[in-house]
Amino acid sequence: MKFRHGVLAVAINVFLMGNVHANDPFAELDQEVGQLTADHTEEFTQWYANHIKEFNQWQMAYLQEWDKQKEDALNDWGDAKTDSQDVIVVYDTKNASRTVIDLENGEITINYKLPQSETATSKTSQQTAAELVIINQVIEKNNQLWQDVGITEPVKATPQQVEVKDIELDQKELAKVKQEIKAQTDRQMSQLDIYVDQDSQQLLAEKQKAKLLEDQKQIMKANEAKRLAKLEQNFSQSEVKFQRSSAQIVEYKTKIPSTAISKRAQNYMPYIYAESEKRELPAPLVLAIMHTESHFNPKAKSHVPAYGLMQIVPTTAGHDVNKLYRGKDKPMKENELYNPKINIETGTAYLKILESRYLRGIDNPQSATYAIIAAYNTGSGNVAKAFGERSVRAAVKKINTMSSEQVYQHLLANLPYKETRNYLKKVNKVMQSYQQHQTYTMI
Repeated sequence: MKFRHGVLAVAINVFLMGNVHANDPFAELDQEVGQLTADHTEEFTQWYANHIKEFNQWQMAYLQEWDKQKEDALNDWGDAKTDSQDVIVVYDTKNASRTVIDLENGEITINYKLPQSETATSKTSQQTAAELVIINQVIEKNNQLWQDVGITEPVKATPQQVEVKDIELDQKELAKVKQEIKAQTDRQMSQLDIYVDQDSQQLLAEKQKAKLLEDQKQIMKANEAKRLAKLEQNFSQSEVKFQRSSAQIVEYKTKIPSTAISKRAQNYMPYIYAESEKRELPAPLVLAIMHTESHFNPKAKSHVPAYGLMQIVPTTAGHDVNKLYRGKDKPMKENELYNPKINIETGTAYLKILESRYLRGIDNPQSATYAIIAAYNTGSGNVAKAFGERSVRAAVKKINTMSSEQVYQHLLANLPYKETRNYLKKVNKVMQSYQQHQTYTMI
């Protein structure tokens, strides 16, 4: 019996039980899977252990890539600014420059490295003029980038806007990256929970599944400790390097206009309206998820890895939508998720799956919305855990005895991961803002 060569439905003998309800599109998919024969239980357990181990290793490979990018940034620029769902980084080797667009904080920074022969103490007016020329060349060269993020070309740099700085490492930067690494571990564990929850977990006894998950999470925590130690080492080495050198950078900063996010959002409103109506979901919920996940950057990529406007993970949300709506039992592809139309279609479909399948039965629409937001980040199983239940159905019963405000506060206090608690706060705040502006032109 070779489980690795096919999906579980082919590898085992499946017995469907229960009635199929015509008005529930997911009823057939909800029917329980029959148990393996005793002869195959041990083999399946080993297969399943390898199955979730592979998923974990896939995530960890992307964390290695992220760590390398951070290490390079610290060593070259004295900070840890790299591409993420919130930040766009563009390098220009010709001018030895770097453009950083921080979508969350609404700021553009352009740096370039000064040759070692040019120091702040020996600067001349000619050098100052040359610095402005380079900064303004970068601004002009990035014209398409400014359009992509919904801003007009920044005003040409003036001498007052340009600063020459020694490259020095800041302990605040170290603390920030440490916090990111810890949040990444939370997110990694959360995605593993989702992966296991949607993957025929009925085939394993609860204790077996819990043990397999715990083993992988211990590996994640051990990897986190290694990453933090390596970060400390790299930071110290870079710190010594810059202390011994006279390395300097020229820096120009400007604010992103407050209208830029509205301009980006307007590019996708036809898709958002169409998919929200199709799935019978409130548009402010879809907008708030998208705003929080990517700030309407269609090329956003996070460490998970998740892709595009609604930050879809190909092997969890992407796979679920493929299987339940597209009849394809396989993960989505990266290039698909960078397509705004497909990404929005997938994200809204996944929200509907959460509402109609995993979290169905919540009576209060506002309570359901809070649960859906949390589950989009961490999975329905962790929503159940927040209410002290292993079963989502048992958690739904508890939710239905509470007011929506009680549900919200309970989730904030009891969701297993800090990252998800912060996520629920962010999305809820943004969603309320969208609800107040029904035309969505003031975002």
